Amino acid sequence: MSYEVYGPYLPVVMLLTFIGLFAWVLLPGNKKGFDEASQLPFADEEKQDEEKQQDQEGTHNRRDNK
Repeated sequence: MSYEVYGPYLPVVMLLTFIGLFAWVLLPGNKKGFDEASQLPFADEEKQDEEKQQDQEGTHNRRDNK
């Protein structure tokens, strides 16, 4: 089988895939998961802020462990 056989069907398959993904993204049940995923890049910043606060408070000083 070659491109001449399946070639005309590829745009149809691609269109159906696009429509399926588009519908999946817009389903109301997926909103919570997408909202959580959208906040992942900021999770590291929160951890760094917490570590800075602990260092400023003096609760974690590595030099005192000697």
